[in-house]
Amino acid sequence: MLHNAKHFAAVLNRCLDELDIPANPRERSIIFSKMLTIPKQQAWSLLEGSLYPDDNLLHRIANELEMDPSIFKKSA
Repeated sequence: MLHNAKHFAAVLNRCLDELDIPANPRERSIIFSKMLTIPKQQAWSLLEGSLYPDDNLLHRIANELEMDPSIFKKSA
């Protein structure tokens, strides 16, 4: 699952770059946590690729970013 978490984080960070969210990891995790109303540590773990979101959170993230959730899933 860690490999999928790394892929998820890479895609997520690219999406946040496109939204001009600051690239500084601390700033980004604070902003991202506020976007989704999740704890900062959870946001940090998602952004760093050490945590893969459950389906509910994955859909919340996709909705917030106006993306199809499948973009975050690694193709075989």
